[in-house]
Amino acid sequence: MNRILMALAALTASCSAPSVSVMPFVASSSLDGSVASSGGGISASTDLGSLGVGDAEVGFGGRVDLVGPSSQWSITHGSSSFDGSGLLDAALDLGGTTFETDLDVATNMDMTTTSVLWTHNWGLGDTAHFGLGLGVTALGIAMQVTEEISGETGKMDETLPIPLLGLRLGGDIGPVRVEATCAFLEVDVDEGSVSVADMAIYGGLDVLGDVGTLVIGYREFAFDANFEDASDSANLDLQLGGPYVGVRFAF
Repeated sequence: MNRILMALAALTASCSAPSVSVMPFVASSSLDGSVASSGGGISASTDLGSLGVGDAEVGFGGRVDLVGPSSQWSITHGSSSFDGSGLLDAALDLGGTTFETDLDVATNMDMTTTSVLWTHNWGLGDTAHFGLGLGVTALGIAMQVTEEISGETGKMDETLPIPLLGLRLGGDIGPVRVEATCAFLEVDVDEGSVSVADMAIYGGLDVLGDVGTLVIGYREFAFDANFEDASDSANLDLQLGGPYVGVRFAF
């Protein structure tokens, strides 16, 4: 009987049970790039910097990981809001409202990213792992432009899901843990194309054993798309990124 119990205990130890971690974080994100939208063909793009949009803003997000013996699911969500005013340097058509060039406008952009990444992981020695897998990212863009003199307002509200190929590299050295992920792909959508690169890296220090970890990291999201929505055409070239700090709780 003792031998049977010892064998069962060894088998249980060799099959690591799935674990779950939750990591809320605060991020300082900057937005860069250009946007063009027109009902009659795109002629030029408007630089977001000229609209006063893009300076670092504080936003909140979170990440949930489900780790099994040889695979890992990661779900990450983040949101940021950018406001500013400036001079429109190209004609812009948003939601049927046309703005001519050289107009003073106030702009608001809400950006949300929700990413799901699954990887099959292989061990690299005793402390590191490497993973390959698949994922999907949903990018939400809500843009509102208001002409300051007339008060005329135009809006764009798009949510674009993009499938991704993903890589993961991570490891633990004592109380220090690090991980880097990269997901990317280019796909055809709505008579156009979308390319995405979603990259993140973080380092953490365990302060409560495996249960609680202080985390600092950096995430960069690059998005380049041209597509048609009904009779409208859009061309977006956006880079959203910045550092974040958070706390990881494992169960």
